[in-house]
Amino acid sequence: MTPRERFVKTLLFRPPDRVPFSPGGPRESTLKAWRQQGLPDGADWFQALLGELGIAPEAVRPQPNLWVSFRMIPEFEERVIEHRDGKLLVQDWMGAIVEIADTFDVTYLRAAKDFVTRKWHKFPVENRADWERIRVPEPPSRRRGEGRSAEVQEPIPGWHFISCTSCVTYKE
Repeated sequence: MTPRERFVKTLLFRPPDRVPFSPGGPRESTLKAWRQQGLPDGADWFQALLGELGIAPEAVRPQPNLWVSFRMIPEFEERVIEHRDGKLLVQDWMGAIVEIADTFDVTYLRAAKDFVTRKWHKFPVENRADWERIRVPEPPSRRRGEGRSAEVQEPIPGWHFISCTSCVTYKE
């Protein structure tokens, strides 16, 4: 069974040949700690983890990059509003006003590079009036039902759409 087949079976609550193993990547501070604990510089952390767990590595096919952004469009300007007493008050790419330690910068909020404790102060949308003020209307040509046939609007029998961190479309 390929990793993809195993993943799809798991999502459909069907028995895979074994449990998929996809731990995600470590944060900067975690990788730094692993290096201090003996992971050699330049060593691939995932291959080392597989070796420690006794899991044989699988042949990996290159994954296509769909170049689809799942972020807000447009994004808010990332900016520092205030710097005081070892803390930054910043606006992140989602428009939230948060307080973080000044050992980090705004990019840590955007890319989740490390564990950053936040104190949330304000969000750009707190009520219906805020939403109406900032929303960007969708062009009529992209609205559901306008200029499209009924066949396209309904799901295609036998097709399933799954969204995790990326879009996956498959046919049974």
